[in-house]
Amino acid sequence: MIQSSSLRSPLVRRAIEAINEGRLEDFLALFAENATLIDGATYRGREAIRAWAQRETFGVQMRIDVQRETNADGTFLAIEAMSHGGYSGPGSFHFTLRGDMIERLVIH
Repeated sequence: MIQSSSLRSPLVRRAIEAINEGRLEDFLALFAENATLIDGATYRGREAIRAWAQRETFGVQMRIDVQRETNADGTFLAIEAMSHGGYSGPGSFHFTLRGDMIERLVIH
């Protein structure tokens, strides 16, 4: 397991820490206004992402333990993780970053 403090991308580190610490507003502030999140369905914009996050992540007190980080120096990063909470098990989080914002997050 990788400690979130060791993640090379400060933006991804803040996203994982916000989830693990139950800070919904801090999590949402990391997304661009017109960001897209895909988790089976597609959610566009912060308000749609808020509804998803309240239901699927923060509402079930999800915790993410990062197992592996890939391409942390680019604008696309992949995180392999174990999730605990509403969904428990392995998954991958593919972040597309633009500047200091998350532009797209695809969860598999």
